[in-house]
Amino acid sequence: MNKLDNKKLEIYKNLLLSIPGVINTEFQQTVESSVTTSWGVNWDHDCIARDVLQNFRDANLKEIDKIKINIEDDKIIVSAKNSFDVRKLFYVGSNKAGDDETIGEYGEGFKAACVSMIKLGIIEIISISGELAIIISVGAAVVDGMRPLLYHYFKVNKQNQTIFAVRTYDEKLKKAFKFGMNHFWYETNSLVGEKLHEYNDISVFKSNESKGGYLFYRGIMRAKIDSIPVIININKKYSTIENKIKNDRDRHSFSAKIIQNFYSIFVRSGFYWGCSKNNPAIQYIIKTSKPIWHKGHLLLAALGDYSRNLEENKVIQSMFDKNKYYSESKYYYTSHLSWSDWYDKKTQMYVINNDVKNKKSGKIKLPSYFSNFGVPSSLNLFVKKKLAAEERIKKTQSGPLSPKQKKAVNYTLDCVKQVAPSFSKLYKNLTKEEGIYELSFKICSSKDIFGELKDNREYSDKTIYLNKELFKSSFGKFFSILTHEMSHVFGRDGEREFSDVLTHLLEQAVERNSIISKYSRNWQKYK
Repeated sequence: MNKLDNKKLEIYKNLLLSIPGVINTEFQQTVESSVTTSWGVNWDHDCIARDVLQNFRDANLKEIDKIKINIEDDKIIVSAKNSFDVRKLFYVGSNKAGDDETIGEYGEGFKAACVSMIKLGIIEIISISGELAIIISVGAAVVDGMRPLLYHYFKVNKQNQTIFAVRTYDEKLKKAFKFGMNHFWYETNSLVGEKLHEYNDISVFKSNESKGGYLFYRGIMRAKIDSIPVIININKKYSTIENKIKNDRDRHSFSAKIIQNFYSIFVRSGFYWGCSKNNPAIQYIIKTSKPIWHKGHLLLAALGDYSRNLEENKVIQSMFDKNKYYSESKYYYTSHLSWSDWYDKKTQMYVINNDVKNKKSGKIKLPSYFSNFGVPSSLNLFVKKKLAAEERIKKTQSGPLSPKQKKAVNYTLDCVKQVAPSFSKLYKNLTKEEGIYELSFKICSSKDIFGELKDNREYSDKTIYLNKELFKSSFGKFFSILTHEMSHVFGRDGEREFSDVLTHLLEQAVERNSIISKYSRNWQKYK
């Protein structure tokens, strides 16, 4: 316990009496804290203001908009209705831990803010609640230049509110306190405009700042959204984020990786199934981000990656002039294309030549995920033409198998039953038990189709198109192509499930090669 000299005491009493509503003061005691100015914290102005105001926010959750911040000349005064025991400001530790509605958990924030303010030259920090006032100052050095914080306790006439006050000429700190309450989520936050969407405790609003927006996580602003005037608020905990910020006591802005996780959660969990197609929030985000379309944005990438059927949205389609924009070609954003087809020389040459043509015509290239917003890519156009050509071929140059060709197919399927019995049981044609898929076969004269599996209207029906020249090949080739196409019920070329089935068939073929040799010797009469 320490005593104040009369001169200091008079200064501190006058400081308290300068606070509106304080008319009586009585000094009680001075206590030296274990917190010193040698603590390695040096918060910037925004972090100081945010942490001071956080205590007011946590104590006034139901009336956040009634927290008052008055800045006049050299005074910053914050006040709010609900009171709390200011003696807690002396101790490290908090009873807020585990409370999902409050932000403070560790009880260190206010001390860190005080040390940081003292380093800015603010030497008296005032907190008042009820009948107790504390003035925090800095004491003389005790060990190796370590200067402890001193807590001066005063009794004052009862205040039906809590007050924080400092005197400073630091304009940056004043600006930080003016903005301060915007760090916290509440719908009357001055940054927050019209509500666009809400689902699963995730909400989206227009930003009142035209040049950008903000993301909020569990009640506190964690990052700016550059160039897109939108506010996104996620209220509940997600382990993907919690695991990365659990040791972040100072609640720093999210890193780029955490922001990416945040956007992923927003898109995947913030919209009920099927609603993203015509959602006004998504339309607003895409429309207002037009100046940066060509640069790309993590939020737009998340929408492109995880939203469904946006390319069918006429409002979104109307935003993109097809004579002005095209998207980069990438396999990931293209359907109906196998991995091997993507690397095929014919595919690559079409993409390269068409991209050159687009560039020469003055079109603007957008990131590849814009293809999911309906912006065509050279690869999309290639696949579209390829599918149209294949359908045309199948309609005009295909037909039923001849009796001899049917015998060749049945002969090969019989070999499949002998070589890979568990695989063959999947097909109704090859088992007396209840198979899953009904296979049918058609002959095709086009050189563009040698063997291909095609889904029919029914889920369980599959059609394999076989080129007529295939029937002139060796049994090994016929067997390989037929089983390859049969395996496509598990996926496309390059997909894991498809590769696993082919590996199983290869294993069975090697182990039972004598069966294949036997069928191969008799193949000549089916050719």
